[in-house]
Amino acid sequence: MKKIFALLFVSTFIFTACEGPQGPPGFDGEDGVNIVGETYEFSNVNFASSNDYVFEATFNPSLYEGDVMLAYRLESVYNGLDVWEPLPTVSYYNNDTGDNLLYRYNYTINDINIIVESSNFAAFGAEYLNNQVFRVVIVPSDLVSKVDTNNINEVMQAANIKSIQTLN
Repeated sequence: MKKIFALLFVSTFIFTACEGPQGPPGFDGEDGVNIVGETYEFSNVNFASSNDYVFEATFNPSLYEGDVMLAYRLESVYNGLDVWEPLPTVSYYNNDTGDNLLYRYNYTINDINIIVESSNFAAFGAEYLNNQVFRVVIVPSDLVSKVDTNNINEVMQAANIKSIQTLN
């Protein structure tokens, strides 16, 4: 009987003390849950005095508390590729007069407001106020500190975003 206990003790010690090479590090997050964000594209956005130079979009269902919303404006298309600039951003008309146009945004868990402010709206043509295209990317808060939020492509890749919901 003593030999059986000794054999069990030694075999338990041997099997629990074994250690192999360390595996590759895993991704941070909750077990079994993929981090996935969402992207919405708003095209044909027009700003005018009649809407107080504000575009508002409501989200249904609401965001999760703690999610982060990032907004980008389609600045141009270069060699067939979209050039997105993160908001807030300023456009200058004439450095001598100091006329500028500021695109900025604010949001709640239910909506986003994209706002245009200017010292002189008349100095800027329709190309700055009409038919604007914006992308709004909803990113889980855990991911924001790990990605360059100035780069929309990097944000979308990190948030595992595969499709864009186009809303007008």
